[in-house]
Order: sequence, then C-alpha cells, then structure tokens
Amino acid sequence: MPIKPFKDLSLVDDFMFSEVMRRPENIKPFLEALLEKKIESVVTIDKQKDLKDTYDAHGIRLDVYLEDEHQTKYDVEVQARLHRKLEKRIWYYTSGIDRHSLEMNTDYEELSDCFVIFICVEDYFGAGLAVYERESHIKGAPEIPYVDGSHAFILNTDFKAENGNPAVMDFLRYIRASYKGERYDISESSYLRQIDEAVSEIKEDSGREMEYMTIAMKMMDERKEAFEQGEARGRAEGERANQIKTIKRMLSRGMSLEDISDMIGLELEEVKKLAAQE
Repeated sequence: MPIKPFKDLSLVDDFMFSEVMRRPENIKPFLEALLEKKIESVVTIDKQKDLKDTYDAHGIRLDVYLEDEHQTKYDVEVQARLHRKLEKRIWYYTSGIDRHSLEMNTDYEELSDCFVIFICVEDYFGAGLAVYERESHIKGAPEIPYVDGSHAFILNTDFKAENGNPAVMDFLRYIRASYKGERYDISESSYLRQIDEAVSEIKEDSGREMEYMTIAMKMMDERKEAFEQGEARGRAEGERANQIKTIKRMLSRGMSLEDISDMIGLELEEVKKLAAQE
C-alpha cells in the first residue's frame, strides 16, 4: 500500500490524530465532555508512545497517552478501519499501561485509574450508539459494581443514536466527515475550529511532513519484513509437509528408515521424527 500524501491527512489518520490531540488544549476538552468530569491539568502527554516489556515482546504503540493531576492514565486511539477482537485489544492495552505505571515493590492498591478510548469510523457493535461504555458488575447482583479502576469506551462516528455529550457528537461527526472527505460546518463550534486550525497548521509544517514520511517508511519496512518472514515460514512448513509425505510413502513401500535417510539426505533421527508426525 503506497504512503498516503501528507497533504491528504486528516484527523482519522494516526499521525495527524496524534499530533493534534497531544496538545492539552485539544485533548482536555474532549475528555472532559466524554467522561463528564473536570480535569484540572494534564501532567504528561505522549504521542505514539511505545510500551514493550522485552525486546522481542509484542509491543503497543499508543496514539495519544496522557496523565492528569491525579495520575489517572488516558489512552485515546483512532481507528480508520474495523478491527476484530477490539475488546481483547483494549484489555491488552490496559494491562500494558498498568504494568508500565506500577513501580517495583509498589502495592497494587497504588494502581491509578486507566481509561482506554477507541474512536472508530465503523460501528463495532452494530447497535447504532455513538458511545459504548463498558460496565462491570457482579453476576446475579448487577447493583454491585466491580470496581478495578479500568474503563473502556468505544466511540462510533457512524452513529444513529446520540447517547453522549453534544460536544462529543459534534466531534464524532467531524471525524466522520474527515474520513469520507466531506466538509462539515464547524462555524458554531469554537472547539472544532480550533481542531481544524491545528490540522491546517501541521500540514504547513515541513518538519512534521519529514517526521511523518520517516515514520511511514519505517512502518512500511516493518510490514514488508513481517510479510517476508511469514512467507519464509510458509515455505519451510510446506517443505516439511512434503518431506513427511515422501517419507510415509516410502515406508508404505517397505523401505527402511535407514534407506530413506540415505536417499533423501536427512539424518536418521530427523527421518524418525518426521515419520512419527501425523
């Protein structure tokens, strides 16, 4: 897939979303409207934050990660295409954030609240809601909440029912219009005008364009390498399957394992292992 031109980026693209929403004046009003709570200050904020426990572990690259004055963690993601098993992805992100925020020898009670928010351009659950919020309670006793400090939201820009703050609804409409390449009237919203101006400002920054191209090229190389590794594994598995088939066919014709080893050029122990495969 070719790299999307920088001038064509919108808020639905990871890079642009990270650049715009990493600014406290942009992310803070959004979170306050969605969560209906006051955030006094944003203490730390990162874009495209990497969480990885070990070099070869499956890493997490967060779009926008921040903490408030109470050390509450927030991760906000934008999804231009629908992913399967989004619930497990949210669980994995939450656990990664918790592991990296809990210091050695710190009691689990010290874990801060964590909010993971996914903004999707398609309706993941198909119920037409704009805001899907996970609730946890005890089975058989729904009046008893299960409070572990983790919170999950999946927002749907393609909503039919407006079940959230009007400011959030406007924001989702703006993202949907950006995704479809349509214009959206932002004249009545000072917040959306602020967001739109940030997008335009970033597009005019040659330094940001170079950064985008560097990241895009790196990700393209990573995908290419992963594809080539997958192809290599597939070829190796296919070769192994053919060897097993050949060995079994030769055994069915009464040949000994020793003779087969000589004929196909494999060590006897390897031939025995392959012959035992189902």
